[in-house]
Amino acid sequence: MHAHPKTQRTGRFIDIFPYIPWVVTGVMFLALILSGFVERTLVSTTMFVDPKVPAQLNPIQLKKEPIGALRIDVNAGLPSNQWVTYEIQVKDQRGEVIASGLKQAWAESGSWAEEGESGSWAEDDLMAGLDIRANQSEPITIAINVLNYTDTAGNAINQPIRFGITVKNGVVDDRFLWAGLFGTAFLAVLTLFSVASTGKVVINKSNHDSDVVARTVTGGADQLVRVIVKVQSDEHSPSTFNIRLTVNDANGEQSYSKVHSVNVNRSKDDGVVKSGRSSLTTFFVLEPRTSYGFHVEVTPDVSVDRTRIIVRENARTLFPVDVTTLKST
Repeated sequence: MHAHPKTQRTGRFIDIFPYIPWVVTGVMFLALILSGFVERTLVSTTMFVDPKVPAQLNPIQLKKEPIGALRIDVNAGLPSNQWVTYEIQVKDQRGEVIASGLKQAWAESGSWAEEGESGSWAEDDLMAGLDIRANQSEPITIAINVLNYTDTAGNAINQPIRFGITVKNGVVDDRFLWAGLFGTAFLAVLTLFSVASTGKVVINKSNHDSDVVARTVTGGADQLVRVIVKVQSDEHSPSTFNIRLTVNDANGEQSYSKVHSVNVNRSKDDGVVKSGRSSLTTFFVLEPRTSYGFHVEVTPDVSVDRTRIIVRENARTLFPVDVTTLKST
């Protein structure tokens, strides 16, 4: 004996785990936005430094911050076709070097002529910097030391070089945040697509015709059964197909039968239809767990090349869906 099929929209079988990577992606995006607010500029100035004569800024109070680091950016103002090697030093209140970095900066330019055409070019590499993470709050001093200053021919130049110096605190290296953002977003998209393939495949049968029949043991009060019907058609594909899906119980008695109208995605070449694809997805709760038969019939059937039915038990969804409950006693 069969109860009347009951269809209702429910979120009972929603899988929350695919949404967790989206939460992480949101946190990464929020971190990118907030990183700009915790950053503040302490020094923005220029300084002229003679070769072999170190110069330094006034002491800066380095504070231990919960987020970010102290960043020192130095830009050498070189004319064209000159090279300079300079050192950035960070000293503590006792004058001892606690961090340093070397930079070989250069600026070159020239002209070119080839096959009756000519032009000019210019390239440089002038920027250097240090990131410092403080273990404690203390005053520090930033010094610049020009170790070597020549032209492109190797001739020494003895004149001061202008350096632009910017010091910021609370700086976050957003390269890792961007990598994390795109990585978690990619993972989040993959998890969304993976939901459609959750559960165990209990039927995967196809037929080079407009109908297919299969039977399996499935169902249960807490089991969501996903039934997918895929139809491949030829160049005479209509714009829609009618798919009749029938479910029979263990005794072969009809428990459910409904005609679903589905659109056909037709592939065209120069405006001419070459093939068509269409699909239908329905959800069931079948009680009790026993043997069920599934019968698919597609009309009009003239253009149908292949019909496939896939049944998954213990399926999950991303959002509320219409679920038909079939009960037999």
